Amino acid sequence: MQLPEDKQKLKEILSKDEYSAYRQDSHNSLWDLLSWVWRKIRGLFPDITVSKGTGTLISYLLLAIVLVLIALAIYWFSKQIVRRSHIRSTSYLPEGEISRSYAYYWQQAAEYGEAGAWREGVRSVFLTLLFYLEAQKRIRVESWKTNWEYAAELADSDPAWVQLFHDSSLLFDQIWYGNAEATEHVFTLIYGSVAALLEKEAEKRHANA
Repeated sequence: MQLPEDKQKLKEILSKDEYSAYRQDSHNSLWDLLSWVWRKIRGLFPDITVSKGTGTLISYLLLAIVLVLIALAIYWFSKQIVRRSHIRSTSYLPEGEISRSYAYYWQQAAEYGEAGAWREGVRSVFLTLLFYLEAQKRIRVESWKTNWEYAAELADSDPAWVQLFHDSSLLFDQIWYGNAEATEHVFTLIYGSVAALLEKEAEKRHANA
């Protein structure tokens, strides 16, 4: 295992002159920007005299204000992400549907496909996969969970399923919550992937019977 050695090499690379100069340039660039902002502010009030020390203090205050605004922006976006994740975890799995079986959703998906209801069909196919994974005891379906949490469960119980679940949930999210159009091609794609999975699993059970 070469992890400590690799870390040391990385530190050596980052300590080279060009990387040190880059960090210094970045620092100087920020300071130059603050100085420019301060000069512009002073230009609006030419009759006011400010000492050099006061100008430096104001530059630091401007920097503090910028950092506070960045922190507030990060906090706001984080709250939006959490809120959006909570909405997603409950909207596609309303109360009362948590006791359904994957066979129920699979039949529903076929019916939606025949009717050309592609958007609803994609949802039913995704729920088929979700409840099938629960039937195989790879995840536990809960109305409050997000798809990220299901993927994390799969990573612990059976990593081989993570990629299929990730691709299917991403496609479902883009159609159910995003602006992606649900077409026959998209429905056929996700339906075929899950159908192949169910068929393969059925063959395994038959072989082990």
